[in-house]
Amino acid sequence: MKMFIKIARYTIIDQMRAKSFYILMAMGIGFLFLMRGCYSADYVVNGQQIQGLQSVSRIIFQIIVMGMLLMASLMSMRIFTRDQNDGSMQMFLSRPVKRWEYVLGRIIGTWLLSSAFMLVLHLTMFSIVWSHTGEVNLGYIQASLVCSANLLFVIAAVCLFSLFMPDFISALFAIGLVCTGFASDGGYRLLNSEMFSTMAPSIPKSAPALWRIFYPKLFMVQAWADSLISQDTFIGLGPVHPLINVLAFIILLISLTLLIFNKRSI
Repeated sequence: MKMFIKIARYTIIDQMRAKSFYILMAMGIGFLFLMRGCYSADYVVNGQQIQGLQSVSRIIFQIIVMGMLLMASLMSMRIFTRDQNDGSMQMFLSRPVKRWEYVLGRIIGTWLLSSAFMLVLHLTMFSIVWSHTGEVNLGYIQASLVCSANLLFVIAAVCLFSLFMPDFISALFAIGLVCTGFASDGGYRLLNSEMFSTMAPSIPKSAPALWRIFYPKLFMVQAWADSLISQDTFIGLGPVHPLINVLAFIILLISLTLLIFNKRSI
């Protein structure tokens, strides 16, 4: 366990050496401050006035999460390949380091760094909203911590796929899994929403297909996070809470990564 913590710490330090890390963070924070005017504006949709503070901040929150999912996939797609090419993997495993410690250290280190990056951006948005309203909505922080589970899913999926796929293809494959889930769950919620029922009352509501119930619920996790911000009632899809569903897939992906990595020759 001591070596696992050291490898995770080394992973964080190694990723933070890149200048692009700080450039992206500065660009993200700058973008949030440039959007300050949108928070105080009001919008009219279908003849109803909507406060920009609530709607725009929640939209930007989800945009940040989606951007971090892409960034996390790019950060993790070359973890094992780069280590093998520059000799870092051989250096780690030639010491008293178990393979599971190396794999978990790399995955958890990348996840902690990307989650911290996302939390900084969400805290910036939280501060902007706080300055506009004078009220402290801790739902932004809670939602950010919840969405970090999606980051871990993507990182674990990319690391698994990178063991038998080219780096960029493994990232594309993981993003494809995410997009499929978003299209499936998002489309189902839209078709069964009150707004769609009002627009197309002749279309009957249908029960979700079995594969939709067991597919990774990344979209529903972010929908639950949004409900923490808005303090609305969350309605899930299927008998299992989406966070439990995603955590179960994370355990499966990491277990498969450890199993395959243990059988590889270094």
